[in-house]
Parts: sequence; C-alpha cells; structure tokens
Amino acid sequence: MGSRLRVFLTPQQDKTLFNLRTADVPQKVKDRASVIRLSAHGWYVEKIAAHFNWTEQTVREVLHKWKKLGLDGLWSKPGRGRKPKWTEADIKFLEECLEQEPRTYNSVQLAQKLEQERSINLSPDWLRRVLKKGVIWKRTRKSHKGKQDPVLQQIKQADLEMLELSAAVGEIDLKYVDESGFCAWSEPSYSYYFRGEQKRLEQSKRRGRRLSIIGFLQPLISFVYGLVIGGVSRKSYIQMMEQEATDAQKTGRIRVVVQDNGPIHRCREVQQLWSKWEEMGLYIFFLPKYCSEMNPIELEWQHLKKDELASKTFEDELDLAYAVIDGVQTRGEKANYSTQRVRFNSLSSA
Repeated sequence: MGSRLRVFLTPQQDKTLFNLRTADVPQKVKDRASVIRLSAHGWYVEKIAAHFNWTEQTVREVLHKWKKLGLDGLWSKPGRGRKPKWTEADIKFLEECLEQEPRTYNSVQLAQKLEQERSINLSPDWLRRVLKKGVIWKRTRKSHKGKQDPVLQQIKQADLEMLELSAAVGEIDLKYVDESGFCAWSEPSYSYYFRGEQKRLEQSKRRGRRLSIIGFLQPLISFVYGLVIGGVSRKSYIQMMEQEATDAQKTGRIRVVVQDNGPIHRCREVQQLWSKWEEMGLYIFFLPKYCSEMNPIELEWQHLKKDELASKTFEDELDLAYAVIDGVQTRGEKANYSTQRVRFNSLSSA
C-alpha cells in the first residue's frame, strides 16, 4: 500500500488558510481551505470526505491543486458555470436610479426598467437576490430639502445653537412647539408572524374624526400638551401661548419658543399679541421654512406614532385620546421629562 496523500503547511500558510474562514470569499474557497488544514493536521482523505459529505476523489483533487498551485488552487477557474446575464454596471445603474430619481421602486418595476433601459432580462425574485447586499426593502419618507434655503438655514442653525447653549447653562428657558394629528385607523406596519400566514387588524365600525395635539417640549424637563378633535385652531394655540407667557412672567426668566411658520403661528390675531408676550418675557424664534428636522419635537411625534400607537385601531375618538395620553406619559418616562395636559376652553377639547 502506497503512502497516504497528505499536505504539510508552514505556520504562515496555516494562519493564512485559517483567516479565510472570516474573509469575504466564496464558501467553496473556505471549505477547500478547511480541507487542506485538516489534512495538514493528520486527517485521512476518507475522514475529510465523510466530514464534508464529499467524494474521496473531490478531496484528493483539492489537495493536489494545493500542492501544484498553492493558494491560487483554492479558487475555481474562470469560465466555469453559467455566464451571468448582468454586469456590475447594470446593478450600478439600478442603484443610481434608486438614489437619484424622485420616485419609489419595487423589484418588479426595477426588473422592467432594467429590461427597457439596458435590455437585461432578470426576474424580480433573482433581482432581489442580486441587490440584497447593498439594497434593502424599507419605507420611504417625504422630504422638503429641495425647498430649503441653505444660507438662511445655516444662519438660523447657528442662532438656535446659541439659544440651546444659553438654555444649557440656565440663562433662559427654551421650548419647542409643534402640532400633529392622529386617526382611529393607523396604517398597518410590518410585524413578525407565523410563516405562511398574514396578520390582519380589524378596523373599527367607523373611522371617526381626526385627533390633533399641540405640544411644548422642554427637553429633559417637561412636555405640556393639549388635545382637540379636528385641527388645532388659533384659539387653542393662543391659550397655550398665554399660559407660557404667564409662567415666564411669574418666574422672571426669559422664555423662548421655537416653532415653524404654520398659519396659526403667524395669523394677524397672533401677531397682535407678540409685543404683549415679549413684555411678559416670552419670545418666539421662527425656524426657516421646510426645516422641520431642526425641531426635536418632531422625533417625539414620530416615536409616539411608531412605538406607542403603531398599527392600532380605536372604536372612537375618546379611546384614541386615552391612547395618546398614555403614549405621551410613556414617552415622558422613557425620555425623562414630566408631562402635563392642558384642557382647552372649547367644546371640541378631548
């Protein structure tokens, strides 16, 4: 009986093959590297074949290629297997479409575009597999960045940072105000569920009216808010601002309210009160247009809807209001600020 087939490795070769386990290389290369290391550690061809569920001939071919070609023998020769229908340039084309075009695409639409624009015919399922390393399926969001004035935004951002610094050292009280809305029927979102089944959320008998909220956020300190059925009116906004002005006058500290350019924030009736509020110690800082990302209260609305109220339905406006109240309290506990609800002087208050 002849000598058994076996390879021998230097410490450096063994280390190189070992590192291939976590390298970005094909799985076949990793398996061949393991075969060579096992042989060098004394495993017979039969044992290696049984371990990988390969034929003994396949194991011998791997070992012979290593002896003849070294590290290059781990890779398959080019030209073997079916030629791909697509090139990296085709995938780059799709990535540029996703990044630059002002629309959304699903896999079917991307496959159609690839066929129309570059005469490449890929199935939507195969295209998803090709794209999965760099592109994932996720929600999109609306944006107004194209309407922003970058010069004004830079100036306002610098001013806002100075206000935040003054608030941090206790020189002023800084609050952020905004409005948002909720519906009894929330949009369904993704959810874990059993394979082959789809989770269904039964809608209530009536959709109900919209519930709106106006809030004043003082990060890490307080969140004062009010709820109304329908939209927030200028009267509700004025009532909240009057309360803020009164509190500022009582404390004797300057209070600055950061807000956007919404209609109720700049209506004639409100403008007539600006001088009065300033005498009481309340000042308004207007954000530049289409720059809602500069207002941290936007994140509170986002988390309130995405976390506390996600995919829930409510029988009526009262149930929805209780859920929002509980959600605000939960957000306050998570973000470490107190919460206070203001009751408006109107029949539509919740």
